[in-house]
Amino acid sequence: MMEKLAARGNDVALRVQEQKVQRVAQQLRTMFGGGAVDVEEARVLVRGRGMIKRWLTDPSLRFLGGGLK
Repeated sequence: MMEKLAARGNDVALRVQEQKVQRVAQQLRTMFGGGAVDVEEARVLVRGRGMIKRWLTDPSLRFLGGGLK
């Protein structure tokens, strides 16, 4: 019984995590365009020229991932 409950809780947590990752990815696609943002499992990857400089200067990018916690 507990195994089924734990498995169900794990499934729910994974679905919620996936939804949050997709939400962050969509926000980034809106900012940078779809070609610069990829999702791999639970990671959102942003690539492109000048990304580090923009991340350092734009507070909305630095704190975007805060919704994943």
